[in-house]
Parts: sequence; C-alpha cells; structure tokens
Amino acid sequence: MFANSAIPKVGTISVDLDSLHLYYQIHGIDVPESTPSIYETGVTRFLDLFQELDIRATLFVVAEDALKPENRRVLERAVREGHELASHSFSHPYQLIRFSPDEIEEELEKAESILQELRGGKAIAGFRAPGYNTSPELLHLLGKRGYIYDSSFFPCPAYYAAKAGILGLYHLTGRDSQSILGNPGMVFSSRHPTRLKKYNDLLEFPMTVTPLVRFPVIGTSLIGMGKKGWKVASSTLRSTPFVQIEFHAIDMTDHVADGIDDALLRQPDQRVPLQEKLETFRYAIEDLKQSRRIDTLENLAPLYGNSG
Repeated sequence: MFANSAIPKVGTISVDLDSLHLYYQIHGIDVPESTPSIYETGVTRFLDLFQELDIRATLFVVAEDALKPENRRVLERAVREGHELASHSFSHPYQLIRFSPDEIEEELEKAESILQELRGGKAIAGFRAPGYNTSPELLHLLGKRGYIYDSSFFPCPAYYAAKAGILGLYHLTGRDSQSILGNPGMVFSSRHPTRLKKYNDLLEFPMTVTPLVRFPVIGTSLIGMGKKGWKVASSTLRSTPFVQIEFHAIDMTDHVADGIDDALLRQPDQRVPLQEKLETFRYAIEDLKQSRRIDTLENLAPLYGNSG
C-alpha cells in the first residue's frame, strides 16, 4: 500500500453511470416500459458541476448505454471536457463474478471496444465492478488484459451489513433482487491505493472511508450528512494521502421534476431535493480541491509507480 509514501495528497471524483433500470433490478421491482434517461438528467448535471468547478472526473460507463445516440453525445461531451471514461462492464450484470471466465472476458471486451472508440482509440485504463463485487478470476482477467487500475474495493463494514440485511429481507419476502452480497471480506481491505502483485501489478483505488469507523465517503452518505457532516468526515481525512468521492448519476436527479417512478423512493437520494444535494456536492468538492490536486484516476495512477 502507499499510505506512508512520499506521494502528495491527491483527490479524485468518480461517478458510476448506472441507468435507472438497474435500480429496479436491485430492489426486485418490475422495470417499466420506459424510464427517464440518467444521461439527460444526472450525468449532464454532474458535467455542468465539474465544468463550473474546473475539475476532471472519472466516469464509469455501462458501455451498452453508449449505443444510444443521445447517450453517446453526452459521453462525447465528457471526453471533450477532459474527463476519463472507464469501464463499468458492458451490461452491468450484478452477478458478473459468478460468470465463467469466458463470459467475464466477453463483458470486458465488448465494453472496451465501445469505450475505446469514444476515447479516440485510447485503451481503457480502469474498471469498476458492478456492485463493487470482485473475485480472483475477475482481477486476473483485468491484469491479463492490461488494465492499469481497478477501483472496486469498498472497505466499509456498514455498507456490507446494510446490504446483507436488505438482501435478506428481500429473500424472506420473495422479492427477486439481482444484487448479490459478494465477498464480505472486502471490509478488511486497505483504505489506501494498493498494488495487487499477483494480478499483474494491477493498482487498486478503493472507495474512501474514514479512519477507525470506516464511514463511507460516497454520494449517498454525503446526501444524508449534508455540509456539516462533510466537515466532520473531511477533518478525519486530512492526513489520508488519497481521497476518492464516489457518486452515482442518480445522486444528481430530481425525483419529481425528472418524472422518476415512486417505486424508486426506496433510494435515499430520491427523498432529498436536487438543489440541496447540489449544494452539498459543490461544497464538498470545493473543500477537497482546496488542499489536494484533483484529477482522474488514470492521470493519478503514474504517481504510484510500478510497485507498492
């Protein structure tokens, strides 16, 4: 790991571009015939905010979404404005780690083909697993295929406990969630960037959690704690060399104005007005920017050399 190295303090903003139908799958709800476009709402609003704050972010793209011309135009804008497009797989199967090696590789390859074209032929540098769920086989394939980094580890006991409870409840009530718990051992993984030597020196950029209690620094928690909560959380991260704030595109939606089905009020972010969320996100990112270099994961990776 790189917790005590001479690497300067850095930060990054990443956004998972999960379309709304994936949230119906999580909650075991039938997907409506049509859902609002997350690209026209949440993704575009994030790009507007990043442009306002003059930062470059990493966008984890479910590549099949880029097959729609209207979504592709938004991603082309992101590339023009200097953001990184990274892979969130081709179709975001929550059970990806249960696929055969050939099926996993097909998901990776199909996503790479689409995203590499959007990047002007430049190879894809990074990957984030659906549901943060990784396995030795998946990591092996990422290393084999030449990825520079993975950003899937989420060392947060509270997240896994909540996820286990919700999935258990859904099972008891007969609701067929597509999500899976994955490897609970992840809660013990490092809070810091780490070289995974057995996977071709793949660099792991974890989700950021606070020291000791490992409270998550992600969009959902920011929405819940607001500006005052961010002040407390950020104060515990002052000596942490690497901080990643991870969002999902749904974090920047307006439940009423965007015409989102009330079935998705199960998502905590949907109960908070867009303006309130936007103000919190702006405040947190501006605060992070005061003390750190903010850049894409692809651009930060070279700081960590070839070994840890």
